[in-house]
Amino acid sequence: MAKGEKQPLSFSQQRLWFLDQLEPDSPFYNMPLTVRLKGMLDFGLLEKTLNAIVARHDNLRTAFITVDGQPQVDIAASLSLKMNLLDLSKLAQDKKDAQTEKIIREEAAKPFDLAKAPLVRATLIRLAEDD
Repeated sequence: MAKGEKQPLSFSQQRLWFLDQLEPDSPFYNMPLTVRLKGMLDFGLLEKTLNAIVARHDNLRTAFITVDGQPQVDIAASLSLKMNLLDLSKLAQDKKDAQTEKIIREEAAKPFDLAKAPLVRATLIRLAEDD
């Protein structure tokens, strides 16, 4: 299939689309993942790497649109993922821990608009220069 070409949804995609129609703006289908990275990190390079992964995998550039009442897959030919950077490094440790947990909960509960790609997002929380 050519990039940008529309096609019917797979069974799994139909299920996801149907659930979204029943309960819009729901985070139930979100699959949050947290990873702790220790050591020096180049934010720009990490963002560039994530974008290389997005460029390689159609599913990460997919949106679900409705054409003539029928859901279809719309794969963007290209897409730029902007990673959020939240710097908590100046906070006291107890405030860092509480704020980190709050951010993680909020991000996990934030719904996606299935009609708009990307259906993936990334946030980097800086706790220290090397954490």
